[in-house]
Amino acid sequence: MARFETERAAKEYLIERIVAEAKRGGVPLTEVERKMLYFTESGWTLPNILEVNAAFERDYDDDEYERKIAELARRIEESDAAKGAQDQANWDAAVAKLSEGDHYLLVLIDTNLSTAGTDSSFWDRLAPWIPVADGRPQRKPGDFGRLILTAFIVIFGWALLNYLLRLIFSPDWKASIRHFLR
Repeated sequence: MARFETERAAKEYLIERIVAEAKRGGVPLTEVERKMLYFTESGWTLPNILEVNAAFERDYDDDEYERKIAELARRIEESDAAKGAQDQANWDAAVAKLSEGDHYLLVLIDTNLSTAGTDSSFWDRLAPWIPVADGRPQRKPGDFGRLILTAFIVIFGWALLNYLLRLIFSPDWKASIRHFLR
């Protein structure tokens, strides 16, 4: 499995695979479309990405572009599944590394965009890229204990509030407060 040290390396690997798949499948990608694969609001990107983004916003349909790239990503994943685990592991490692930042490419390769009409849950779509057990995210150690502690705090707070309200609004509230303060 390829190890991606930086988000940039992971992004360049994914973009290289997408562009190669587009050429192989006869799907035309313009220069602006290829450059938009690098778009991010944080982290490394192309030096002129703001001009590229302005041209993209002016001349392209976001939804159509996102479906096009998602379909290319789906084809790559199908091809990787047919070839073997190594290619899929490299793809998944690159996506996982890129997930450390905020990159438009992650939206573009979302498999849900390329399979209209399928009913896949959020966790099913994320499963290849984050560790999961039985289709659900793993809980951190101590989560159950914190849940129980929170429940006790809520119940204790409600009981205390109830007691104080009864004390304040009782017919003989002055006597109740004197009794409480003893």
